[in-house]
Amino acid sequence: GAYYAWLRRTVELTCRQPEEEKRLVFINAWNEWAEGCHLEPDQRYGYAWIHATRRALCESSVPQRSFACAKE
Repeated sequence: GAYYAWLRRTVELTCRQPEEEKRLVFINAWNEWAEGCHLEPDQRYGYAWIHATRRALCESSVPQRSFACAKE
């Protein structure tokens, strides 16, 4: 989906930053229920947002050692 594609591209661009201290990605949506923006599991999508986040990190061209990429 769009979230997965956005996050994967964002991670790849961020990890190309020459200055290591600038290699950060913030996702401001872990628990924003009132705004309709959350990553926590819910009854409608289950764990889809969490799985998309992990896929975006683990399937990017960034070296896998940067993230904990366990299989489902």
